[in-house]
Amino acid sequence: MNDFTQHHWFLKDLQYEYLDDGFKLVATTDVPCHLYCRMTTTPPRKHALPSYRRGLYLQGDIRFCFVVYEDNDQVESGDTLTHTWLKDAWPVCETRWFYFVGTIAGQPSVSESPIFKFHFPGPPPEPPPPLLHVFNATLSNRTLTKQSSSWAAARNAAEGDIHPQYEPPLCKLWAGDRLVTLYGVWRGFLFFDTSDLPDTARVLSAFLNLYIIDAHLTNEPTLKAIVITEGRQNDPILKSDYWEQLWWQTHGGERDIDTLVTNAYNSIYFNDAGLPWINPGGITRVCLRSERDIHDLMPITSQRMISFHSAQKGAGFIPQLHVYYYPA
Repeated sequence: MNDFTQHHWFLKDLQYEYLDDGFKLVATTDVPCHLYCRMTTTPPRKHALPSYRRGLYLQGDIRFCFVVYEDNDQVESGDTLTHTWLKDAWPVCETRWFYFVGTIAGQPSVSESPIFKFHFPGPPPEPPPPLLHVFNATLSNRTLTKQSSSWAAARNAAEGDIHPQYEPPLCKLWAGDRLVTLYGVWRGFLFFDTSDLPDTARVLSAFLNLYIIDAHLTNEPTLKAIVITEGRQNDPILKSDYWEQLWWQTHGGERDIDTLVTNAYNSIYFNDAGLPWINPGGITRVCLRSERDIHDLMPITSQRMISFHSAQKGAGFIPQLHVYYYPA
């Protein structure tokens, strides 16, 4: 190391990194040295010094100086090539100026860095609240059911029967399974016209809102949920839709029957698997089934069933689909 480099250093690089509670500065120098970050919130003063050049005195040497400042020691001890400073977050939108001074082998160095200006930005703005669209179920909703002396025959039937209670005066849809004198399975098919959602909609969350009439759960400590599955039904409903739905078993959302409140609206939220079933610009179809129906476990003498009002009941009782979304 020659005499010049024994007393001088220069700044090769300066990096900023934002942290959760502040930020980090990392400077790199050409030779090992120990640096201090001289920092101020007061804009540097600018003044001209006279200089003598070619026989003339000029006021052309511009100088900048800090009038109030603090010196921040680097994190590393001793002389280093990399120099780190950790600073708490400044007030939002505050501006600071800083430059670096230091020592080499414990002796003050005449070298200084340029002055840097750093503006601490505010956090990103809070995203706008998502839009909410509430869709009423259509009059096409139906329950398809099959009852038989055999669980397999009831569950795996090629066709189901359209349960007649969706019309007035009862206006009921059903979902679930039971064994009383016969095995029975009920699959509730729901239609929602979601064509008002833009094709570019980004759905954040959604839930079904059902006006529960009855909720039956007996002798069942485990598989006690009503599950949202992807609907594969035609419009109008075909009896063969009962068998077609058999193979679509992904849980798109669920709720335990014993948590439902009768004579009131109850929510069943879609999970991440179910949200893509919401169909912007078209018809959204879902089917409500019992867990035991989905997983093909023969029931003991018990019921896992719900009934809820169909669209034919009218305002205040219609099955609903609540969708929270961003337009694009």
